[in-house]
Amino acid sequence: MRTRNELYQAAMRILSARRQMAKAQAQDARAQAEAAVPELRAAEDAMRSCGVRYALAGAQGTGREQAAAALAQARQKRDALLAASGRSPLALEPHYTCPVCQDTGVADGKTCLCVRREMQRLRREEIEAMSSLSVTSFDTMRLDYYPDSRDPQTGQSVRQYMAELLADLRDYAAEFDLDSENLMLTGNAGLGKTHAALAVAGAALNKGYDVIYISSPDFFSRVETLHFGSDPAGEKETLLDTVTGADLLILDDLGTEFNSSFVISTLYSLLNDRLGRRRPTILTTNIVDGALLEKLYTEKVSSRISAFVPYRFLGEDIRLKKALED
Repeated sequence: MRTRNELYQAAMRILSARRQMAKAQAQDARAQAEAAVPELRAAEDAMRSCGVRYALAGAQGTGREQAAAALAQARQKRDALLAASGRSPLALEPHYTCPVCQDTGVADGKTCLCVRREMQRLRREEIEAMSSLSVTSFDTMRLDYYPDSRDPQTGQSVRQYMAELLADLRDYAAEFDLDSENLMLTGNAGLGKTHAALAVAGAALNKGYDVIYISSPDFFSRVETLHFGSDPAGEKETLLDTVTGADLLILDDLGTEFNSSFVISTLYSLLNDRLGRRRPTILTTNIVDGALLEKLYTEKVSSRISAFVPYRFLGEDIRLKKALED
């Protein structure tokens, strides 16, 4: 996963490439126009000369009206030549993707909004690549995949129960900010926990927050490899800083990693640091037994997780139902 600064640099490279492409296309259009209209180059040279005289007149404070009239006349002549060849003057100008900053990434001395949008797009692509799922919304979660049968523990139909649960999570996503609570999504495999977490991620990204998604087995395996192996570039520290400092962290499939004292210590530090920074975290796990969770991760980790708001997913494996539909 990339740090926020790496995302920024990647976004700026994309904007730079767009700006260069826009300029190259404008140069091609101008060359074609000059080939079709031999008088065009002289007309543009005259217009530029008039523009220089107008600027000088403005600086000197004399002859400004005459210079403005000459510039307008030169522009009209240039535009008439283009119109006669079926071209607009705009066809010779670069067409930037962002008209506000002209693909420079800076507007009014500040980072342009288009850079942030590009960073969000890159982060979304990264999350989808790591999770193998699309960052969509709760609108794509179909309630008809959940059975309409009564659940003995809740006393209501699973479908109705899940409708209420997903409505709560939808509200959480709509109201998400850095003061949002930590969530623990539990339940058997294939019930939509990751899908729901990514729907929250989509809402957070749309609000401009940075979201990090990590698969528990992949993350802890990587950290452990860097810790006990060679790490001359300090990748482990950068990875932990990025995960710890994210506006929203989604730690998916907790309990499927290879457990060890190092993993438990790393998980405790991660949760403790994020709780201290008041940064929202969403955990997903197939472990539904609190006693088993404490046995796997010790009482210290379990005490940190107890601060998370639990959401228990019910139903039958949705992936199997989708496979049968296909």
